[in-house]
Amino acid sequence: MPIGLWIAVLSPVRAADAGQPAPLSLQDCINVALKNQADVIVARNNVTIAKARSTDAKGAYFPQLSLQNNAFRIGSQGVLSQQRTGTALTVMQSVYDGGLREALVRGARYGVLETESGLARTVQTLVFSVTQAYYEVLRSKHLAEVASASVKYNEGLRDMVQTRVELGAAAEVDVLPIEAQLANAQVDLLAAGNSVRTATIQLQNAMGLSPRPGFDVQEIESVPAVNVQPLESYLSIAMESRPDVAQAAAGIGAAKASVRSARISLYPRPAISGQYQAGIAGVHSSSSQMVGGFVFDIFNGGSNRAAYKQAQASRANAEEQSEQVAKDIQAQVQQAYLNLTNAKERLSASEVGLTAAQKNYDVQSTKYKQGLAIPLDLLNAELQVVTAQTNAVQARYDYHIAMAQLEYAIGKQGGLNGN
Repeated sequence: MPIGLWIAVLSPVRAADAGQPAPLSLQDCINVALKNQADVIVARNNVTIAKARSTDAKGAYFPQLSLQNNAFRIGSQGVLSQQRTGTALTVMQSVYDGGLREALVRGARYGVLETESGLARTVQTLVFSVTQAYYEVLRSKHLAEVASASVKYNEGLRDMVQTRVELGAAAEVDVLPIEAQLANAQVDLLAAGNSVRTATIQLQNAMGLSPRPGFDVQEIESVPAVNVQPLESYLSIAMESRPDVAQAAAGIGAAKASVRSARISLYPRPAISGQYQAGIAGVHSSSSQMVGGFVFDIFNGGSNRAAYKQAQASRANAEEQSEQVAKDIQAQVQQAYLNLTNAKERLSASEVGLTAAQKNYDVQSTKYKQGLAIPLDLLNAELQVVTAQTNAVQARYDYHIAMAQLEYAIGKQGGLNGN
């Protein structure tokens, strides 16, 4: 039984029945999530908004053209003698405003970089969340298979011992521990079935979908080997690859631009602009002017000073956040590294434990057939096999999740071996 059980645990999931949706691969789930998950959609919209703001800020470098249609009333001594209309083309250009325009454009440019980096990290977060949820579905399904096989085994053992009791070859008390073990196995099976359902709902939610019947996923055929590099290597890769590092740097750049813009508004600043107006219809004259001077807000209720303090505080926050991001990355990479190395060791140990448990069960089964063992010996051996199978399933998917976690921690998803 246990050998057949373990083969069932690792066997690929059957193809979908007729009329049922085909099981989704991990990449299928990720693709669906990228189209439907609200966090990614919002992050993309934020990039669009930031680019629009950047375009708006750059518009200050270009001439502003407008058409004006004016009505003229000409008269004397309160008597209207003539009414005319005319259309004129007006061109206005800000030549220099003390650097305010440049500061705003610089801040908007950093805003684009910040939102683009935020989008990249949001996508990575989504990919990791879906990957983790995907493996949890497979884990729960395989644990349910182990529980189901355990129930069937205990039912068969109970029937076999009951038959021996009826034949007088075994005592009635020999059935009691088997029935107790069967009841425990049935409870485990009910819990395992519920875990499958909840894990499936969690995966669909991570994909941005509502729970739906018939949803299923494909099995992963093998456990990939990973050439684990030194921890320092992963730390270096993370600092170079993580989008949130670039996002934090862009945040500092945007905050510094805001400080500069607010500082300019505190003091007198030169302002030079030009204007040209040419008549098109009804107006036969044209005019042009160049205006230069200084602008100084003598009093506005402290608004400029408050804006400057706010910008300084925002810059300080951005710098603190950048330092915290670096600390978080170190902690996340180290945790993921430890989880991967531990999962890899447990994966090997679980295989050894399963082999040993299987051999012990085979020995106890042979001894029972020879009359040298009692049903309790078979129960203990079977329990050891189920425990070993459970440990193997847990270790296998802990290993998969640990690989995805380390990829996410270093900001380089798609294979720790560089594939």
